[in-house]
Amino acid sequence: MRTILRPFVLLSLALCTAPLLIAQDDNPFKEGSVFTVAMIRTEANSQEGYLKKLNDYWYPMITTAKEQGLITSFTLLAGEFANQDDYDVMMLVEYPNLAAMDPDPAREAKWKAIRDALDAKVGGKDKVNAMTEQFGQMREYMGNKVMREMLPK
Repeated sequence: MRTILRPFVLLSLALCTAPLLIAQDDNPFKEGSVFTVAMIRTEANSQEGYLKKLNDYWYPMITTAKEQGLITSFTLLAGEFANQDDYDVMMLVEYPNLAAMDPDPAREAKWKAIRDALDAKVGGKDKVNAMTEQFGQMREYMGNKVMREMLPK
């Protein structure tokens, strides 16, 4: 009788502990900040001019957004093309989490106030629209991604 019960007891024990073993997280990483990554391909010999234009509008806007706590950080990367279909400028904007990117009227009002103040400083909406048209002539927007930083546990 003992030899018959022993396999059933072991099987029952194994079935009871299996969910605990499966539930363990064996991922060696934890989730960190969230980044938006914009990939830009500048036209021939226009990267320097494009970066100067970014310095006139994007850089002051994103710096103010960081000061107001709308973003965590930002990085502008420039390099060479790896091939004819590659980008040469990346704009990274860091947010603490995905929720910081969700629609929020208060946050959207802060962004609007930043843009409105910068528009006035640059010379008005018409001047900003002209600058935007120049961007279109200097670069091709290759795409945008949302990516999450993965940190070792």
